[in-house]
Amino acid sequence: MYKVLLNQPGRLALRVADFITPEVYFELRPLLDTTLHSAAESRLYWEMEYFRGWQPDELWRDLQFDLTVPADFTRIALVGTPDNIALITPVMQTIFRAELRSFSPDQKEAAWQWFGDSKLPMPAK
Repeated sequence: MYKVLLNQPGRLALRVADFITPEVYFELRPLLDTTLHSAAESRLYWEMEYFRGWQPDELWRDLQFDLTVPADFTRIALVGTPDNIALITPVMQTIFRAELRSFSPDQKEAAWQWFGDSKLPMPAK
């Protein structure tokens, strides 16, 4: 399950929960591709709530092949518990060459500022 917090050229912010299933991945794929190709510098904000990983676990391997594009995120802000961060970081590092920064749930504002260079207002809950 996921929620789009922000979707504008070069900026995509998502809140993800539970598992990323193949169905969710195929919904997210166009959003990721559009963000990557819509600006010279693209950024991703990935906030996790009760995130439990990829389902099936092999899905992340498909991601690295599907997202083989000439564009790449410049920055990816990962927000979640240490367990969430441990689940997602290897996937993000495999797929993207972006600068990754991890933030705890109580650091959402700092993550958002780093993601948007303080230019974007925080989304409503």
